[in-house]
Amino acid sequence: MRIESLYSPHKPAMRELVEAIHQQGGLLPQFYWPTEMLGAEMATAEAVGIFEGEDLAGFILYREVPDAWEISLVATHPRFQRRGLMEILMRHLIAAKGQGRELWLEVHESNHSAQKLYEKLGFKLTGRRPRYYKDGATALLYSCP
Repeated sequence: MRIESLYSPHKPAMRELVEAIHQQGGLLPQFYWPTEMLGAEMATAEAVGIFEGEDLAGFILYREVPDAWEISLVATHPRFQRRGLMEILMRHLIAAKGQGRELWLEVHESNHSAQKLYEKLGFKLTGRRPRYYKDGATALLYSCP
């Protein structure tokens, strides 16, 4: 396992990982990243990934905002889910970027496993965005001091 910053040469692997998630569950509101939306996000955000051998197992997209880092996408390939890799990657990002700055993210209200992970990592529920997702569900806002 290794962690590294992701750049343009990694974008095909990032797209393949998102496509694998879509194939597993379709374009669920909890993970709604159509191709054009993903491309725009990857063009403007920074990325860090975790690899198993040569395979990209997961990645996080994030960007700097005033006084904080906003996490816009957290994705784990279905083959590597439930192995603790995202916890390792999130801890890496918190250590690298969270010193003296908050990290922010939002999560679909039905994504209980992600909520448990974020809370385990020290994120606190700070707000809600009602009817935020395509299915009318609420986005839960979390921050990590």
